[in-house]
Amino acid sequence: MHAVAAARVFTGEEMLADAAVLIEQGCVRDVMPAASLPRGIAAERLPEALILAPGFIDCQVNGGGGVLFNDAQDLPTLRRIAAAHRRFGTTALLPTLITDTAERMHRAAAAVAEAMAANEPGIVGLHLEGPFLCPERKG
Repeated sequence: MHAVAAARVFTGEEMLADAAVLIEQGCVRDVMPAASLPRGIAAERLPEALILAPGFIDCQVNGGGGVLFNDAQDLPTLRRIAAAHRRFGTTALLPTLITDTAERMHRAAAAVAEAMAANEPGIVGLHLEGPFLCPERKG
């Protein structure tokens, strides 16, 4: 168990002053005043200017970092896209394949499955667009 403390912590509902987020096995267990942290809990203190807040979840990400998922459906592309969005607070995303061939859809699905099996940070699923999902209802 460890903690991250900050001068300002946004819970998603309110801004707390001088608070800490208690983390256990990668999950948030509690948010409390930093002074109330249990003894023995290691706490990382963020610089004063930063606000600790929940990350964004983006359900439709076509690309990032100068690459589009449609151009290369592979693990290096997914890593680059996720890293580019992480810089702006997106901690989870669905890479999106814009309407394309069935072959590219299969490559996209395989790349995302590989990323998720490898626990790549930020990749939590796949968003497919296009008429190939239901040709009778395209458009």
